[in-house]
Amino acid sequence: MVKVQKLWLVVVLSLFVTACASNHTEQQKQANVEVSDEYVENEYSDERDPLESFNRVMWDFNWNVLDKHILRPLAVGFLKMPEPAQDGVRNFVTNLEEPGYAINNLLQGKVTDSGVSVGRFVVNSTVGLLGIFDVAQHVGLERKKESFGETLGVAGVGNGPYVMVPGYGPTTVRDASGDFVDGQFFPLVLLTLPETLLKTGLKAIYSRADLMPQENMIEQSTDSYVFVKSAYFQSQEYKVHDGNPPLEDEDDEDFDEEFLDEID
Repeated sequence: MVKVQKLWLVVVLSLFVTACASNHTEQQKQANVEVSDEYVENEYSDERDPLESFNRVMWDFNWNVLDKHILRPLAVGFLKMPEPAQDGVRNFVTNLEEPGYAINNLLQGKVTDSGVSVGRFVVNSTVGLLGIFDVAQHVGLERKKESFGETLGVAGVGNGPYVMVPGYGPTTVRDASGDFVDGQFFPLVLLTLPETLLKTGLKAIYSRADLMPQENMIEQSTDSYVFVKSAYFQSQEYKVHDGNPPLEDEDDEDFDEEFLDEID
């Protein structure tokens, strides 16, 4: 009789434990569903980024494929060149953009800066051997870089949707449109397609080389996609307001100013 009672006790306890385990499993599943639903609800909550699903795929492709296997190795090779050669490449490419800087400065009401950009283009294109040498800097003419995207921002035009372009990187409708307009200024408009691609490629390589010291910030971030997007928008605000953007909420993550300057 005692053995039978013990057997029933074991059976009852087993059923009790099984029921508890089943109940715990159901509760956990329900909690996971609630978390999942909350994640889906909040995942695309950034109004600036309505294409986030597409953009995340393109970010993974750009960062983990193109950058890892093509752009970064080229940037590493660029940094191994003698410093005068690196400066020559940067100066030559930038000199082609000086007339655009002049026009955008003028459109923003910066008449003096516009004149400086014109002077830089004339001096560097002649004495500086097509801009390879930045002679203008040594005579007190400092670069006054402005893009048409920034000009639109100064005029109050909104960014529009954020887009991660394959092989290009982060941009917005406003800035992409601005880049197109900048490409229509002299002398860029005179370049053939191969010359335009070469100029764009060289700029991409040395711009990536400039980001080399900051790449650990991307790798170590909790969400590299969100980090780059936030840095991009802060960088654009920084440029549009000439280094004095309006104060953000205290909860916003701080970014290194040097990193902001290099996101272009």
